[in-house]
Amino acid sequence: MLQTAALVALQHHEKFDGTGYPYGLRGEQIHIYGRITALADVFDALSSDRIYRSAWPFEQVLDYIREQRGHHFDPELVDILFNHLDEFIKIRDSCGDYLQNFRQP
Repeated sequence: MLQTAALVALQHHEKFDGTGYPYGLRGEQIHIYGRITALADVFDALSSDRIYRSAWPFEQVLDYIREQRGHHFDPELVDILFNHLDEFIKIRDSCGDYLQNFRQP
């Protein structure tokens, strides 16, 4: 499990087109866990309120992800997200109460 966590932490800032960091990996050089986490991380970051900014409007988040298909994100994963968007939203929304336990006081 720690190896998986380390892999995700190391690779989730890599970009599908090779312009990410720390190693400039591209495409399938990035482990599937890193590619999934990159998409989930950006989706969550843009669609959630932060202390320093409000969430983006939902359509703007979706537009950004579409624009970054094949650049920042694995195109197959973007297609999966959009083909099952309602299911992903239900999962995200069902985790809200659970995630509140991890917020700073």
